[in-house]
Amino acid sequence: MKLNQLLCFATVFLFLGCQTPGYFIPDNQLQLPDIRKAVNAVIGKPRYVSINGREMVSEFHDEKFQHYDENGKSKLRYQTKVIILGTRRPYEINVLVSQDQFENQTKTYVLHGIDEGLSRQRAIIIKKALNLSLDKQSGFDGDKPF
Repeated sequence: MKLNQLLCFATVFLFLGCQTPGYFIPDNQLQLPDIRKAVNAVIGKPRYVSINGREMVSEFHDEKFQHYDENGKSKLRYQTKVIILGTRRPYEINVLVSQDQFENQTKTYVLHGIDEGLSRQRAIIIKKALNLSLDKQSGFDGDKPF
């Protein structure tokens, strides 16, 4: 009996500890093309887009979301990854901002981790752009439905 309780508590703690990184924008009612337009308006032209168009990766940028200067003094660069989750509406959007750090020994950039603070900031900006897109949508025309 005690073994079952211990196993149950261990399972609960395991599931509570496993969280997906990044910031989520839940329950988005826009269509996929409208979501892509809003995301592209925020992150700029994506460096990578998946085949199904649900995963977009931005160009490299700094911590203020300005274009990253390769010749600059900064040894940190960031990139934003936006993933549209769900098979149909409402969609959930995951925003991740990863941080790369320059290593002098190897002369390359190495993934340093996910910056949760910048992920949250970027997600808030994307959410505002999505809300603007939602406001611009035309309503249903009852007189001419087809």
